[in-house]
Amino acid sequence: MLNYSLLQSLLFASFWAGSAYARSAFNIKAHGTGVRFAASGEPNDIGVTTSNDNLYTVDIVLGGQKFTVNLDTGSTDLWVYAPGKDIKFTNTTDLHAQLHYGVGEVNGTIKFAEVQIGDFTIKNQAFILATEVKDMDLTDYDGIMGMAFDNTEIYDKIQGAWGTAAADELARAPITSLFAQDTSRPNNFDVQLGRTSELEDIAEGAFIISDHADDFKSVTKAPQLPRFVDNHWSIVMDAMLVNGKSFAFNKSRVAGVPSGKTIAVLDSGFSLPQLPGPAVDAIYSSIPATQYNPSGHEWYTPCNASTNLTFVFGGQEFPVHPLDLTFPVTVPLDINGTGVTNVTVCLNRYQQSTLDDSFTGFDLILGDAFLRNVYASFDYGDYYPGNNTNGLPFVQMLSTTNASTMWQEFQEERAAALAELPPAVDPALVLQALQRLAQKDEDLNNTGMGAAALASDDDSSSNGDSWGKKYGPIVLGLLGANLLVGVVLLAVTVTMCVRGVKGKSVGSRYTPVRFKENADDSERATLTYSD
Repeated sequence: MLNYSLLQSLLFASFWAGSAYARSAFNIKAHGTGVRFAASGEPNDIGVTTSNDNLYTVDIVLGGQKFTVNLDTGSTDLWVYAPGKDIKFTNTTDLHAQLHYGVGEVNGTIKFAEVQIGDFTIKNQAFILATEVKDMDLTDYDGIMGMAFDNTEIYDKIQGAWGTAAADELARAPITSLFAQDTSRPNNFDVQLGRTSELEDIAEGAFIISDHADDFKSVTKAPQLPRFVDNHWSIVMDAMLVNGKSFAFNKSRVAGVPSGKTIAVLDSGFSLPQLPGPAVDAIYSSIPATQYNPSGHEWYTPCNASTNLTFVFGGQEFPVHPLDLTFPVTVPLDINGTGVTNVTVCLNRYQQSTLDDSFTGFDLILGDAFLRNVYASFDYGDYYPGNNTNGLPFVQMLSTTNASTMWQEFQEERAAALAELPPAVDPALVLQALQRLAQKDEDLNNTGMGAAALASDDDSSSNGDSWGKKYGPIVLGLLGANLLVGVVLLAVTVTMCVRGVKGKSVGSRYTPVRFKENADDSERATLTYSD
């Protein structure tokens, strides 16, 4: 057990590993399940990775043990779940910490250990050693490394136990701890998220500390986009263009935002961007033959079609690759009323966010499906705990999507994926099949049988397993008319790493509410924004 004076002495003994200006550059690895399950390859020594573009991870060494953690620009705290691993602590506390995520919860105690991130070493980093992790699939990662600012759970707990001065010195995020150890070092980190092939499991990106990638040195000349709200990488968005036409958002929920503009949070821990419902509608209704399912706030699109989506920041246009607008999933459906077969359906990546008035500080969340289209440099300016006014942090971005080639890339990549999958079906037939299933479920509920009866249904999929045997009554209870919501929960690992804390202000952490309807369907045609 430690006290503040001992912690302070250990903190001052921290140092950089390597030469004074050694550059840390390593790969980001992407993990996910996608349309087929593929074995992950061994991650690079230190890297940021993703599988099917749903989870981006980096390898670190904590207390002598290697961990793969989600690289999350939307949070601050570092936590790991380490059963069976012998972590060498530099100090321990009995301070309990609890993190609430959009999906999942983490409980543990605050510890201190040496952390190695790329070429850098922090000799005494605060982190949460998780003793309980609820509703999180840790197949591809062991925890989360936050890359935002310092006013979060670890900070709050240490501040409450030992005061603000102790928290300012000891409770920093790993990245701000690195910068605090050598104030002469450039205090930026850069991220480029890789995009997987739609039938592959692994893609590589880049994570660079205190430098810029050789091909993107010009990022320093890009407009500086100041952080607008404390504790998030939140920046002013000028516009959203659909096929070149600007979408009209309502007035921003954030005070002081210029008229006609909105606040976007850049969050690498959030797989699927969250936008107001009418903005999502504007994107996907522009794709011919697309169908909307109001029960699940889902859009079913022709798998070989997409649209032109562009976001504008600092007067710069950032086109979104068509591959980042939809994704194919394989589901068992009775398309023609003759029996259940496996079919391929394409869904919207940009999704409706239903946030009530308690969620403040932003209008939308641009997660991985946007960030894959940019090289982003996150610069802390003169930020340090207690100083949120001078030398504001800022973001600089360069577009990495070539608008002149992206459509050919989309057609080739999507065609290759569809050739390996069950037949893609007309979105209108998908919606009709779901409506029949919903009616069947309603009829069974009216007779007192409900989803349990569906679980014993004799209809078989192409592999001979009944729907109920394959997916179970619990999943069936989630479905009804929004069948694909439940199916995607099974088929795609969607990382919702945006925080919410019970009983506390959500100014620094916020929670997506995916399944809450924002407005009556009859209102959708007249809404331009859903506050």
